[in-house]
Amino acid sequence: MREIFEWVESVCPAASGGEWTPVSHGGSDRRFWRGSGRAAGLVAVHYGAEKAENGRYAPCADFLHRHGVRVPAVLAHDGRWRRILMEDAGAKDLWSHREERWTVRRELYSQALAQLARMHALDLREADGGQVLSEPFDQDLYLWEQEYFFGNFLGAEKAAAARAAVPMVVQARQLAARPRVLVHRDFQSQNVMVKDGQVTLIDFQGMRAGLGGYDVASLLYDPYVALSAEERGELSDVYAALAGRQDSDVWQAELEACARQRLMQALGAYGFLGVQKGKPAFLQYIPVASERLAVLCEKNKEWHPLAPTVREAARNFLS
Repeated sequence: MREIFEWVESVCPAASGGEWTPVSHGGSDRRFWRGSGRAAGLVAVHYGAEKAENGRYAPCADFLHRHGVRVPAVLAHDGRWRRILMEDAGAKDLWSHREERWTVRRELYSQALAQLARMHALDLREADGGQVLSEPFDQDLYLWEQEYFFGNFLGAEKAAAARAAVPMVVQARQLAARPRVLVHRDFQSQNVMVKDGQVTLIDFQGMRAGLGGYDVASLLYDPYVALSAEERGELSDVYAALAGRQDSDVWQAELEACARQRLMQALGAYGFLGVQKGKPAFLQYIPVASERLAVLCEKNKEWHPLAPTVREAARNFLS
């Protein structure tokens, strides 16, 4: 991959002679290098062609940066060879602070939610006109997430029973009917970087029209981090105040429905990445994600039948 560093030096001569260290980054088809020495403060990226949204990272970043959302500045982008040079947002993410005392974590989460609320307030029509959006969250996409959950986590037999027992299609239809905002799409603790006490959002290349509750649920029910019910409720209130959501009952119903939807998507992803893609490290998150989904289902009588099915599937999946 010497070519990417030669490209960096051609677009940023000041980085010539710098050193580059590979950075691991989840389950994506992208490769990252953090610069040091003369390349300090820079991150070089090479992205694959597997996902079309990877090519939208740079224009998405430009759009968000221009509208005051704290994201890494893109310094150069070569779409032909799928290369990006961008500002380094730091080596630690919100996940890295999961053991800090609550007062510290609350401040960082509140900052993240403030950036999210700013993103949600942007003009969807302008974003759509800038050709930076992925396909919107509509009924078909919610149903696709459910099928992803069925196919990669529950399995055919349990999926058929789940479809008959709980209002999957109704949830998809109701969520699709709500007013949409500009959402991040994968707003979890490893996509919020922390540097010098300030947060920066990353991995927003899948942003689209959707529900604010989906992003908030992605963070508050994140299987990678333990939040108590009290902490989760406090952060929900922080976002509601920032976003002007005074309809507390409607907001709570939206958040819980989005959390069920998001956890189904996450369990499908863990099954797919862990088995189909041969990345077993993702399987370790199944117990937490499945239990959170089960508890949410137990809170709603219409969804209660799914709770034991999810718990059984998790046990069988890991046996």
